Amino acid sequence: MILLINPKTTKPSEFQSEYFREPSLGLLYLTALLERYNMDVDVLDLEQYFDLSIDELESIFKEISKKYNLFGITCLTNTYKYSINIAKFIKRYNPSAVIVFGGPHVSFLYDTIFMTESIIDFICVGESEISFIQLSELLMQLQKKLIDHKDFINKVQLIRGLAYKTSKGKVYFTGYPEIVNLEDQPLPARYKLSQPNYYYKVANVIINRGCPNECSFCSRQSLFQKVRIRNISSILSEIRDIISLQNYEYINFYDNININKGFLHNFCNMFITNQITIPWGCELRVDSIKDYDAKLLKEAGCKLVATGIESASQEVLYANFKYQDPTQVLNGLKNLKKHGIAVQCYFVLGLPGENESTFQETVNYIRKLPLTHEDKLEYFAATPYPGSKLWENQEKYQIKIIEKDFSKFDCQHIIFETPDLNLQQLIAMFKIAKELEKFHSTD
Repeated sequence: MILLINPKTTKPSEFQSEYFREPSLGLLYLTALLERYNMDVDVLDLEQYFDLSIDELESIFKEISKKYNLFGITCLTNTYKYSINIAKFIKRYNPSAVIVFGGPHVSFLYDTIFMTESIIDFICVGESEISFIQLSELLMQLQKKLIDHKDFINKVQLIRGLAYKTSKGKVYFTGYPEIVNLEDQPLPARYKLSQPNYYYKVANVIINRGCPNECSFCSRQSLFQKVRIRNISSILSEIRDIISLQNYEYINFYDNININKGFLHNFCNMFITNQITIPWGCELRVDSIKDYDAKLLKEAGCKLVATGIESASQEVLYANFKYQDPTQVLNGLKNLKKHGIAVQCYFVLGLPGENESTFQETVNYIRKLPLTHEDKLEYFAATPYPGSKLWENQEKYQIKIIEKDFSKFDCQHIIFETPDLNLQQLIAMFKIAKELEKFHSTD
């Protein structure tokens, strides 16, 4: 039996709000694939047990650890320690359990992780739909004694996308995983989530993988080796599946749905042609949104657009490979607001190149935005996530990481200083940024 685990990432203040997150869709895709290959699998979504204390969490794993022999745990950078604690609980009550980690954090730091942690058996690097399935099949063969341990290790080495520690204490990586064909994937297995605690009202739908942009603070372009966009029929099938579950009231579409302008138009026309009325929102680059695009989004039922503006300083944007013109961003926002679409505007404080002058430039820009009571503004602290250019090129960007606790890599803590901004300056500026958030808050 296989258990896939989604650690808790929602903050207590976000529970039962519009921010309450569905579990990792990566796990739900894996669940559907495992069932396709006739493997027994369950999902433990700790978001559904939001109020558990650490003792109660351990009690759960004491009860269930012996029911399964393979555990897959996904984690982000700020949930890594939490995920490690989960793994320790499992090993405490089931020492023979095989524990596999996946997700962006471990994908980029597998070498250092294996040198400091002995609790993890394997790490799936990058996309794991192929590697985890192949590993699971081998483990089943080993358990049934169809192969011996030597054969198992020899075959594991042929699975691309796996990292593990050898018997000689060296970290072995089998090479980057095969690129997944999105059209071959089943729909996420939302039906496997615990029904008694099914709090979710907002569904998340992934429409693409990879990103053509190179923003310094993002690891997405490194995590996915190729940009792929799902076809419209596949997305339509998932929307209908979500509606059939009857508990969802809204859908969020990720990530950047206007990478391709033709796709954006076809995507909107899908809602219109099929008379789909469930409200939805999306992420996109607003600098390219023309009046026609905004009008079509509105006709298709789009209620909200989230967009990363980051800074009003062209210098800061270009230094961080964010190639967009703040003037065009403003025009795009005006087009969206003209057609009554709410917006969420994201800004980042403390990127390389930022100084007190560029911050003030951004503050002045924000005050000119056509935001109303239905819109939101969110300001994040620049965070050098593993896999991002900021993390990989710290010397080039001249950043000094002053916060080593990964649990604080949540965009709400100051993680690094730059030659232009020290900790005290950043704290003072972040306070101003948060006041701007409150000013534009609908709460």
